[in-house]
Amino acid sequence: MFGSKQGDSPFGELRAFDSNISRRSMLKYLGLGTAAVGATSLLAACGGGPGAGASGQAAKFTIGSFPGDTFLLDAVNLANNDFARNNLNVPKFITPQSGVQALQLVSAGAVNGYSSDTLLLMGAHANSTQGKRPVIIGLKNVSTTYGIVVGPNGNWPGEDATFEEKMQSLKGKSIGVSAIGAGGDLQLDLALELAGMQSSDVTHLAVGPSASAIPNMKAGRLDGYVSVQWSSGLFIARETGGSVLLDFGRPSMPETLRNQAVVCISTSESFAEEHEEVLKNWLRAQSEGSEWMLSHKDEAAEILNSGTFDGNAPEIAKAYMEHYAQDVAPKLQPMFKAPKDQVDHMIDLAVRFGNAREGAISYEQIVPAFARA
Repeated sequence: MFGSKQGDSPFGELRAFDSNISRRSMLKYLGLGTAAVGATSLLAACGGGPGAGASGQAAKFTIGSFPGDTFLLDAVNLANNDFARNNLNVPKFITPQSGVQALQLVSAGAVNGYSSDTLLLMGAHANSTQGKRPVIIGLKNVSTTYGIVVGPNGNWPGEDATFEEKMQSLKGKSIGVSAIGAGGDLQLDLALELAGMQSSDVTHLAVGPSASAIPNMKAGRLDGYVSVQWSSGLFIARETGGSVLLDFGRPSMPETLRNQAVVCISTSESFAEEHEEVLKNWLRAQSEGSEWMLSHKDEAAEILNSGTFDGNAPEIAKAYMEHYAQDVAPKLQPMFKAPKDQVDHMIDLAVRFGNAREGAISYEQIVPAFARA
């Protein structure tokens, strides 16, 4: 069954529509068949912190990651042996079932590093025990990655239509999100509010990740879907014969919607206090990966295409690398430092959506000193 908006909380049960996906590429896109298992088994397999001893061997470091452009740096680091060069021993990536579960694993110490949706992290931080709270050690994307894809059936406005006109065209429609209260659901509510609409003007349906959106849109059960990663919107549109109605990161979008630091680099509060040098090594590896991507765009696109789309979307992978070079990388601080104004803006949004109460989060509390710009 679909999950609905009414009665669900941001950290409640995640309901997904179970459907058979014929394309193996979408299985790789979601990381299914790798390590998409429950939190209990992950915790049993991944206890303990860095294993660096007196001999100075590489510190064991566990990373939560998914296939997709938001996590491309992880795949690049692995392909280029960046972890070992930065004194890190990284076993096989852990692929949780959702971003919510990933943050639970961060708080439990089963995952040492994870690139998180910032609003989800702030909700988890506000509702976790001191010491185990997830914290921000870097900002990985300081503009939004979200958008809305619509199916081929519908009288949708043209590309030149205003933001408000495009949002109004969704009134009365069924819009899929990965989970009620997840990042995409919050972004949908923000877009509706900025267009002068109500959350109830559309039906929010929790259908699971991108793979579930494709058959549901083809079958007419969904009119649209909130894409989370930039390339996923293009992929869903291609697979359904639909189109990207709204790319929230485009200049024509409202500034509040567009200028969000939606992806942060996270760890637990205790790990940040106890293993600052290990985290600095990880940030250095990520920074090296970003620099390599800019100077080897074709090779980076191939890593994205083969690891995420099973080799079936080279044009989308190349388009993403152009997007990364032009729109993402130029806005990043050295070593992904987190400026106060950008973090404070996301805190304000977290309060606005009820993820945290007023005063529950401060910049100094959620960003360790070594990560501040």
